[in-house]
Amino acid sequence: MADCLIVIPARYGSQRYPGKVLAPLAGKPVIQWCWEAAVKAGLGEVIVATEHAKVLETCKAFGARAVLTSPRCQSGTDRVREAARGSKAGFVINIQGDEPFMKAAVLKKTFLKLKSSPDCQVGTACTRITDKADIENPNCVKVAMSAAGRALYFSRCPVPFHHPLSDLKGYPYYRHYGLYIYRREALEKFVKLKPSPLERLERLEQLRALENGLRIAVAEVPALGPAIDVPADLGAAENYIKKAGR
Repeated sequence: MADCLIVIPARYGSQRYPGKVLAPLAGKPVIQWCWEAAVKAGLGEVIVATEHAKVLETCKAFGARAVLTSPRCQSGTDRVREAARGSKAGFVINIQGDEPFMKAAVLKKTFLKLKSSPDCQVGTACTRITDKADIENPNCVKVAMSAAGRALYFSRCPVPFHHPLSDLKGYPYYRHYGLYIYRREALEKFVKLKPSPLERLERLEQLRALENGLRIAVAEVPALGPAIDVPADLGAAENYIKKAGR
């Protein structure tokens, strides 16, 4: 088992879809799908961090360890850090509680990417974009990377821009997945930083890390199924399960 603690922030009071982490998906709440993938990865202890008793009770019912965190936490990362205070793990993994199709293999590959990148403090994941509609979709966050797989920029806009006069044809766009692995000291540093200008402009928390000199290693992974952001996403998730034969 790796020197990791996995924390799944599961906020009940989501602005766009309150209670989404408890929404039923193929007989199980969304949060249970996330928890099962985290446990299967075998990287370390798994904790669900929430601000609501309903989530706490649901998690305990299916066997997960869950803790109540302050409703004043401004972000999922703040919730993760609060839940991780009693742990001595060298790496803290933040998995979104609305990603029911997270895979154990994705978690392991992302962890190995960071562990083999001593110059980086944070690890995350991406996949090639195959649907052209996602390139222009601001809800699909793009990442531009160096040849070594270091994040250069994240944006809701299409990055890197493909100039019509460029001689580089067919260069892919990459979609960013909101999975983060922090070296312990990097997590402590990050939560003490104020929201940065680029973060506030794009509404992307990871830009705060880049603006303050934290280096992010990015693992390229296979595409995951749909996340649950709004009620309509449940239908897409059900269809994904049927097509995958899960």
